[in-house]
Amino acid sequence: MTLPSMHYRKRCRQSRYAVHISLLGLALATGMLLPRSAHSQTVDTVSDVPIETVETVGPARRYAFVVVGLAGDEEHREKFNQIVGIWRQWLTEIAGVEEQDIMLLIGNGENDVEPATAESIRTQVAVLNEHLTPDDSLWVFLLGHGSQDDRHGWFHLPGPDLNAAQWAGLFAPLETKEQLFWLTHSASGSFLKPLARPGRVVISATDDGEVNETRFPTALADIMQKHLNPKPTKDTTVSTPSTVLELFRETVRHVDQSFKDDNLVPTEHAKLDDNGDGSGTEAADVAVPRQGESGADPAVVDGAISDRIQMTLKPIGNKLQLQRDGASRPVLP
Repeated sequence: MTLPSMHYRKRCRQSRYAVHISLLGLALATGMLLPRSAHSQTVDTVSDVPIETVETVGPARRYAFVVVGLAGDEEHREKFNQIVGIWRQWLTEIAGVEEQDIMLLIGNGENDVEPATAESIRTQVAVLNEHLTPDDSLWVFLLGHGSQDDRHGWFHLPGPDLNAAQWAGLFAPLETKEQLFWLTHSASGSFLKPLARPGRVVISATDDGEVNETRFPTALADIMQKHLNPKPTKDTTVSTPSTVLELFRETVRHVDQSFKDDNLVPTEHAKLDDNGDGSGTEAADVAVPRQGESGADPAVVDGAISDRIQMTLKPIGNKLQLQRDGASRPVLP
């Protein structure tokens, strides 16, 4: 699947998008931001730990940063392109991210998309840290190959790789109230602890030490595709997860089923951390709210924060509508 160019903003300045281009979109359009350059996991058993259920007001604006590492061969390049194509469509149609607010870096660069080098990643994250406000939201997706040595986990890039500690350092200044990391690559479990912080949701496709190629990103794309094109029968309906926790659990269920269908022992056990302790919890053990009960401390129980992150944005008064029609968006001088 051919991915849309990050530089389409240059070609559409005079189009209908010009009236509502964001701060990041305008900066990207002017070329100022980026240089060219064997235990089985089961989710049917639900934890009895109650969590506090409250009505949550969504962020003012949601952004997505997608980084696709080195594919390694043509088969994986095509696979990654297909996955990212579905992710992008789902982000815009389901998760409330506007097209110009999806920042994409990919491999060696193709179709005018910036390459995913250590330099371009540092540049882009610096812009995000500078311009996103506490009221905004950032979802980060890593797709590709990874590895792990005695000290670090690594995400494979053209040129020098970045290790987990370096990734964590890049996002340390981020102040958005909603921070969500989807780490779908092999050895992603080694990234969970360095990236963990209170209030941030970090999802890794693997447990620490699991380095085989992951099925998680394909499963996530499959679930998203079903949400985009539901095909209910007369006896069943297709439900869309309303929270990040539900999407995580559904994706893991899909991964588990794929191993069962292939009669294989699972080689990946996804983890979720949103209490900041860096240990992570498997899908079967994350906190799931019991109706009418509350009181769990989000600082202790994984799942409490991710269960409050809605798939779609909720307006804060008329602020979201104002931003949607472009009336109150900041722009660069």
